[in-house]
Amino acid sequence: MIISHKYKFLFIGLPFSASSALTKELHTNYEGKPFLRKHSLYYEFAKVATEEEKKYFVFAVLRNPMEMTVTVYEKMRANAKGNFTNTQLFQKNGGHITDQQLERFKFIQDNNASFQEYFLQFFIKPHDTLASMTVNKCDFVIRYEHIAEDYITALKMAGVVSPLPLPVANKTSGKKKNEMDYYTEEIQQRAVYVFGPFLKKHGYNFPESWKNITIPYTSKILFELLSIVRRINQRLKKKIKRKSISGSIYGDMQREG
Repeated sequence: MIISHKYKFLFIGLPFSASSALTKELHTNYEGKPFLRKHSLYYEFAKVATEEEKKYFVFAVLRNPMEMTVTVYEKMRANAKGNFTNTQLFQKNGGHITDQQLERFKFIQDNNASFQEYFLQFFIKPHDTLASMTVNKCDFVIRYEHIAEDYITALKMAGVVSPLPLPVANKTSGKKKNEMDYYTEEIQQRAVYVFGPFLKKHGYNFPESWKNITIPYTSKILFELLSIVRRINQRLKKKIKRKSISGSIYGDMQREG
């Protein structure tokens, strides 16, 4: 989470949605400062913000979870930056990598699992992300698929004159150019069940080449029920109070002060 008192904006950084890239730019060019944790949500901000800060312009990035799922798989497959074997980052040690993520990482590594095997093993229920707890609190939502243009729009709406373009981010190693190619015919029906309610809620579509798409009624109902449970669990979850690790973008920003 980044706050700029000069430009009076708040950026809510969501996982696997270019939060590091935007965090760095907002800090370097627009006097953005770290506020709470890297992935803190608006309700956490509202608990401690002043009345003036609550009036700030709020924005975040919304990303298609189907693409995000591919990114996470490839990061686990490659053990990107050694994160999934770095015990400092494990949640039980105060980090952000959960036991669930470690279980999935182990499955991929032990079985040399394909994306399709990984997806069928772990994606059973309707999927949701923290975006569903965030976008309704935003004054503007950046769409990941239009991130360069929407980033400029967000800054202009925040009152920045002639904002600088967003640098091209590093691509996840090993990932295909089109993430939808990972969703082969054998897993498309499961993907509709898992992602259908989220995509419909946030205005995304399945690829045009997918035929006879019907989101099951049971998926829609379960999505709504799980969303309620997720909101409750998020608020009850013990928050990590330590700083992000030294050497990370957010961690180094926190230590500047």
